Amino acid sequence: MKALPNNAPTNVAALDARDPLAGNASHAYGIQFGGPKDVCHIPFQHGPRGVVSSTPGVFDDDLLAIVQDRLEGFQLGPYACTENAEALKAVQFAREALGQRVARRIAQGVLGANATHTSETKA
Repeated sequence: MKALPNNAPTNVAALDARDPLAGNASHAYGIQFGGPKDVCHIPFQHGPRGVVSSTPGVFDDDLLAIVQDRLEGFQLGPYACTENAEALKAVQFAREALGQRVARRIAQGVLGANATHTSETKA
């Protein structure tokens, strides 16, 4: 388990080791938001979609969509502020970047496979 930094009164952790055979990412996370039994488990897709040996789970964009919806709600209510607006722009930018990644992976025939794609530039 690896504790992750956050700005909330919760504990966030990667519950598994990074998998070098699956993008070098962790695929199971937990958020403890109260007592020891108050834990939200978040499993991410691990392996190509539709393959028997893969573990189904959520995708990065799923969580970003939730955060975007919350921030949009805050901006329409009494909690509207500059910081929320800046965070909303960053989330929207992240979702656009992930959408471009999906489009490139589709165009290069590697979406849904444990294979890399070619970007215009690598960060």
